[in-house]
This record gives sequence, C-alpha cells and structure tokens, in this order.
Amino acid sequence: MVDARLPAEWLGSIRIDDLSDRAFRILAGALMWCNGQGTDGSIPARYTRYLHPDGNDQAAFDELEKAGIWTRVDDGYFLDGWSTDLRQSTAAEVERYRESSRLRQKAYRDRRRVGVATAAPSPPDYPMSTRDVTRDPTHDVTNDVTANVGSGSLIGPEKRSAYATRNVTRNADSPFCRKHPAGTPEPCGACARARLALAARHSTIAGLGWDCSSDGHKLVVDGTCAVCDHRPLSHLP
Repeated sequence: MVDARLPAEWLGSIRIDDLSDRAFRILAGALMWCNGQGTDGSIPARYTRYLHPDGNDQAAFDELEKAGIWTRVDDGYFLDGWSTDLRQSTAAEVERYRESSRLRQKAYRDRRRVGVATAAPSPPDYPMSTRDVTRDPTHDVTNDVTANVGSGSLIGPEKRSAYATRNVTRNADSPFCRKHPAGTPEPCGACARARLALAARHSTIAGLGWDCSSDGHKLVVDGTCAVCDHRPLSHLP
C-alpha cells in the first residue's frame, strides 16, 4: 500500500485556497489513484470518473488545469511536478523501498531460522560426569520452615513460635555438613555453607558476638537467636 501526501505548505497556499471544494476533492482523489497505480501522475481519461463519487466534472477539471496543477494530454490528464511541486513518491522509489523491505524481512527470517537451529543442540554422546550426579540433593530441603511464619502463629492445637519447627541440620562446630561429617572431595553446597558459618563464629560483630545469621538462623528484636543458644554479648554473664 502506498500513501498519498498532502504537503503542509498547501495550508494557506493561494493556488490551493482558490480551488473549489469539488476541485480539491478531485485533486486528492487523483493523488491517491496515481500513487496506488504507480503512474507518476498520469491519469487516463477512462479513469477520471473514479476521482469523485459523482463521476466526471469537466468544470472542476478545467479549474485544476487553470491552477496549473495538471495538464490535459491526448488520453487524459497529467499532474505537473509529481515528485517536486506535489511532493509524491515516484514508482521507482516505491519499488526500491519494497525491495529493501523484502530483503530486510528475508534477513530477519534467516536469522530466526539459524537461532532456532542453534538453540536446540542434539543430546550429548558422552557419559554424564561425576559432578552431575554427586551434587548434594539436600541443598534446598534441609531447612524446613513452616509457611506463614510469625511469632505467635498457630501451629497445631496450640500457639508457639514458628521458629520452633525449624529443623537445624548442621553441626555448629564442624566445617562439614551432616551428610559428610568427615568431609568429602566432591563439591558440596552444604559443606560450603558449614565452613562459612564456622568462619563467621570466629569473627565478632560489635554488640552481637558471632554472626549466626550466616548459618541461616534468625535474630529476633532483642538480638537473641530464635534457633540456637546465641545471645548478644550484653546478655552474657
């Protein structure tokens, strides 16, 4: 689809303002018809009836010719200054644009096809590595925390702290997890967290002592731990 243009400088132009409404509508129809047909301003006489709903109007045609907008030719009319005064695109320009658009679309589809082909590689023909099967499966399940927690939540038939149901599985004085009490040469996330927690115990935070929150514990408002026996230094004898 090709659009016809109505140049902004026509607003307030004496030549355009002097046209009757009927003549201006025929001009707009002529621009649209020529752009759609790619004739660069040429309108054969047998098609002039399509320029206005009421068909041919010779008085309006003469008005456009007198204003220097189009010229009568042997077989119809020709709009003067199609790409200059009237500011319309030529058929050659439209074809170059369409060809460029086709090439861009083809390149885009080719890139999509290559992307889909590389995004789904074939299954590997080598055995699964030891690293893939020795990963600690308890990484996400060792800390069982009750949902909708909060101090005083109702758990079972009585009210108690939600932290009371927390299942602590680590040895506070060991750099290893419960699954590997003597250590393991294989990668283990739980052991790594245990080492981090042990290192934190040897450090101190002013007013709190060692930081048991590194081990996944929770400190309440007064600084005590809701899981282990940790208390702030100010609470210690």
